[in-house]
Amino acid sequence: MGATGRSAHCAAMAGARSVVVLLAAALMLAGAVLGSEERPRLLGAPVPVNENDEGLQRALQFAMAEYNRASNDKYSSRVVRIISAKRQLVSGIKYILEVEIGRTTCPKSSGDLQSCEFHDEPEMAKYTTCTFVVYSVPWLNQIKLLKSTCQ
Repeated sequence: MGATGRSAHCAAMAGARSVVVLLAAALMLAGAVLGSEERPRLLGAPVPVNENDEGLQRALQFAMAEYNRASNDKYSSRVVRIISAKRQLVSGIKYILEVEIGRTTCPKSSGDLQSCEFHDEPEMAKYTTCTFVVYSVPWLNQIKLLKSTCQ
């Protein structure tokens, strides 16, 4: 081979190596894209929700009604404050709530809890932090309390 033949041969080899590198990169990218489609995807991650959200308020009322129904306490409890509230879109809406609740002066038979005062005597006052997970499917008019833990 002459000098011209050798440089053409080297240029062809360099071009072929570039094509091989590009082809390998393309295959790796395709593998990553195809591989990611096989993993299960979440419909949505939990996101913070505003305290004034209508769905959140309904979920919280439902959770408190269930809490009071299950409680052996003679008095009803109600929310003192919302510590955190998140909403997750699943096949419905899941609300993850962390709230501080307190014992009111109203017996369980009382209707409107929002007008009930909290006990101010230390031996009667009882404040607890609870986590409620409420699953709601508004378009089917369904709601469930999935989790209720207090400490």
